[in-house]
Amino acid sequence: MASVTKRKKSRFWTACYTDRDGRQLKRSSKTTDRNQALQLAIEWEEVERKARQGVLTTTQLKKVLNDVSEKITGDSLVAPTAKAYFEDWLKGIAARNAPTTHVRYEHCVKLFLDFLGGRAEKPVTTINAKDIEGFLTMRLESGAAPKTAIVDLKTLNTALRRAENYGTILKNPVPAVRLPKAQSSEREVFTHAEVQKLYNLAPTLEWQTLIILGYFIGARLGDCARMKWDNVDPDEGLIIYEQQKTGQKVRVPMHYHVMNHLNLLADYGTVGFLCPKLATKGPAGKHGLSEGFKRIARKAGLDLGEVQGKGNRKFTKRTFHSLRHSFNSALANAGIPEEIRMKLTGHSSKPMHAPYTHLEMGTLEKAVKALPMFANPSAEPTAQ
Repeated sequence: MASVTKRKKSRFWTACYTDRDGRQLKRSSKTTDRNQALQLAIEWEEVERKARQGVLTTTQLKKVLNDVSEKITGDSLVAPTAKAYFEDWLKGIAARNAPTTHVRYEHCVKLFLDFLGGRAEKPVTTINAKDIEGFLTMRLESGAAPKTAIVDLKTLNTALRRAENYGTILKNPVPAVRLPKAQSSEREVFTHAEVQKLYNLAPTLEWQTLIILGYFIGARLGDCARMKWDNVDPDEGLIIYEQQKTGQKVRVPMHYHVMNHLNLLADYGTVGFLCPKLATKGPAGKHGLSEGFKRIARKAGLDLGEVQGKGNRKFTKRTFHSLRHSFNSALANAGIPEEIRMKLTGHSSKPMHAPYTHLEMGTLEKAVKALPMFANPSAEPTAQ
């Protein structure tokens, strides 16, 4: 019968129990609590008894060990199912992130759980690198662009890194999988005249506000839509806002057209959102802000450059986000240094910033002409 004893000079109780072969064993409980030590001794003897009878299964062993862990430490050893874990993770994402981020993560999780099938009801600890690689292959074979598939794996990496940090799994399997080479479709810009045409044909004052902010502030669509009067500092002549995507605070001096437009808006009040109605809309969907902007561009007779993307979807080269590219490119063509442009766009690295710079041919020609001339440019070439 299981019991406990205490050795001299030891602060821990020793568990005494009978093993599967009938031998009397003594094992330190690593606890100074007699009741906890006795509980351990009883549970260990029960495991040995079932092993001797040949009825101990993996499931039963896990249950016994989990019961011991809960009784002694208060923690469970049983991992949640993959489905339960991801659902719990998504709750935290919804509470701490933008709705658009939650929707994107939720879509990825649904695809992954569908890929797992019945294994989604097994412990999250059973997910391995082979599952991640199989999911990646499935996404690519289904027509997803490599860049889209990479974003999916980054989502899973974020979720399973949390599981590793919490001790729910021993190791995050995502980093073991080699990512495909991303092939990005290049965004194109709007000319200054085209932006003016967009502004003039915008159906409402709020849409004019978005277009002005997108081009003269270089902010993303979501940041423009959620811009408030609190972000406007008229004394310093600045618009100061925090980028939702990066959390970085950006300070942009107001262009004359921005100040003039905001003076016009001020007649309708200077509290709350600059665009109260558009602020309630999301960017995606048939009636979202992105499609709304495309309708304005088509009305203006502008070519949006719709082409087949790298996956099975079409890619639009000129969207509202192109205004951000246009902002940066106009500054580059005006000779504004890259470091200053990065501060204005809120880019933290040059590789991230580079795709936003579209130099005009005139700027490139000026650069080439800056190369020095040969000392004797009229010399005739010699025969070989």
